[in-house]
Amino acid sequence: MDENEIRRALDAHTDHWIRHEMDAWGACFTDDCDFITHRGVWWRTRRDNVEGHKDVPASVVAQKRNYTQEVVSIAAIAPDVALVHTRWSWPGHTLPGAAVPEDRTGLITMVLVRRDGAWKIRAVHNTRVNGLDDFAAGRA
Repeated sequence: MDENEIRRALDAHTDHWIRHEMDAWGACFTDDCDFITHRGVWWRTRRDNVEGHKDVPASVVAQKRNYTQEVVSIAAIAPDVALVHTRWSWPGHTLPGAAVPEDRTGLITMVLVRRDGAWKIRAVHNTRVNGLDDFAAGRA
């Protein structure tokens, strides 16, 4: 397993995300990919994943320039299969209609597979670290 190849593949993935080049971003995934969003939406194909991520307001797309993603760990789990964890940050994220921007952060767990000489994302689970459920503040 070449960790540098995986890092380059994920750098391209993040770059396409920031530029909102969703068809190119989608090419980073297998056709049968699973993607679970930070809100628990589960897309089971590349097409559904891409279409779901295209469907965002222009005001949110404009904020993507603030997004960063860093590879935290890469581990081989089988030949041509890697488990990858990343940390993302999206400072100043403002949803349409929101009065105050949020500094969002999260962790992503990915399974990458090597197919036809390239690393592709087979599965993703995105989790917000500072999501809306704050049990310490008495909100259940």
